Amino acid sequence: MMIHILFAVALIVPLCSAVPQPLRTITVQQGGTSHSIQSFADRSVIYASADELAAAGSFRLFSDASMKRIELLVGTRRLKLSAENPFVPVIDHASNVIQRVEQLPLPVRVKDSRFFVPLDAFLALVNRYTEPPLVLSTPQQAGGTREARTPTPDEPRVSDRGSERLAPHVIAEESAAHFDIPRATVDVRKNGTVLRIHAKKVLEKPVTEDGDGGVFVLTIPHATVDENEFRQTPLVGNDVRSISAVQLGDQARIEISLGPGIEARSILKDAGSDDLLLTLYRTAEVGRILSDEEQDKKPRKERTKSKWALDCIVIDAGHGGRDPGAIGVSGIKEKNITLGIALKLGALIEQNLKGVRVVFTRDDDRFIELDRRGKIANEAEGKLFISIHCNSTEKKPSTASGTEIYLLRPGRTEEAIRVAEFENSVIRLEKDYEKRYQKLTNENFIIITMAQSAYVKYSERFADLFHEEVRAGKKLKSLGVKQAGFYVLVGASMPSVLVEAGFLSNPKDEAFLSSQAGQSHLAMVMLRAIEQFATEYEKSLKE
Repeated sequence: MMIHILFAVALIVPLCSAVPQPLRTITVQQGGTSHSIQSFADRSVIYASADELAAAGSFRLFSDASMKRIELLVGTRRLKLSAENPFVPVIDHASNVIQRVEQLPLPVRVKDSRFFVPLDAFLALVNRYTEPPLVLSTPQQAGGTREARTPTPDEPRVSDRGSERLAPHVIAEESAAHFDIPRATVDVRKNGTVLRIHAKKVLEKPVTEDGDGGVFVLTIPHATVDENEFRQTPLVGNDVRSISAVQLGDQARIEISLGPGIEARSILKDAGSDDLLLTLYRTAEVGRILSDEEQDKKPRKERTKSKWALDCIVIDAGHGGRDPGAIGVSGIKEKNITLGIALKLGALIEQNLKGVRVVFTRDDDRFIELDRRGKIANEAEGKLFISIHCNSTEKKPSTASGTEIYLLRPGRTEEAIRVAEFENSVIRLEKDYEKRYQKLTNENFIIITMAQSAYVKYSERFADLFHEEVRAGKKLKSLGVKQAGFYVLVGASMPSVLVEAGFLSNPKDEAFLSSQAGQSHLAMVMLRAIEQFATEYEKSLKE
């Protein structure tokens, strides 16, 4: 019982931010010249004035008060800082292209209309692009002076605080990059696929051409495109194999690798927006489609053997919309990987498990509150709930690697608690989260996890099957079955698990999970576990 109570305290306390201390003066040096900087301490982290640090380093500063955003020109890079946001896009000033997105250990803060940044991590970031480096020279409590280590320009991580344990990352809304074409989404229909090219202005008519190997190319004049977002486009189905984009001067070039069997294609402007719609047609299997539609019209009682039959699986793609989740070492966002895996898993279930419906908590890039995800599962009368996420360490890059699967129980290890704290911290993006989650007190959380006992043996069995399938697949390392207190699993009244697909802080894991082949492999591993689980589940019902 003591372990349960301690966990609940650890789960709730980090969501209550400490009160910042009054401003005080610290000193930084550059090339022997000292500069006084206003600062304050919060959760043992020193925050320093961004504009005074800019003046100390002779960085040009651009501010946008209406957007609560500032940019610093450090050497040839622009660093974009947004209020209450830990993510810092690093932009090449000459080409205006985002080269990477860094993640500070805590969000940028605003105090008295001034921006303040976590000092240690921020110095490590700017010192990659400036010489001589900025160093902190104010005596600390332990005495002596501290100097910020100067990382090499190729190092992809902002903060390296040694053995000191940082508070959990608080995820905040991403700063929106100003691209005319920010992203693309794929929508699979019964007789083809619609590729939506999102636009923030009226685009000129694209020039199209057919490349080698089934590649279709669109070149859009006088438009900018977000190359990083396009390479993360979640794909499902066989009509679109890959999407990429490149900025060529003032032209946006988009390449789409098409699957076999595409009979025709057309490009239209969406009537309700500036988006372009690329429709990919294939010969429709009319008989099968009509048969499916007739089946859908039948009363639910005829399509379901019993209210307990495994006839509905709910797939939850973690994060989404203004919540990007963890950021990988090359700028890959967790929300895109989880959606890609979820869509591929859903397609596999529909192809291989007849009579089983698939319900997604989200099937596009949107923000869904944690408690709403469980409600979606319950309203759909789901029989299995799978929440898909990606892991990350505070230090990047890291050697941590592998897949984990979690059950809803108080965490036994510090690492399990850390993972839960990170995933739960997204509730700060939700309106009135203090009231909505106030019932998750120490005792109530224990009661809630006990209420899951009716499903726990099924959750455990699916977790075991998934663990074995990961090991059998040999492309991923399984770190086993673990337990922690994830809010997203609290409301689902059915067997429920949370999968951490791999570590985005590990370059190899990130490369595998961001690839279509890697996402397809993980989706297939889940399908095999589901197929075995379904067989055992149906057998247990008969018994």
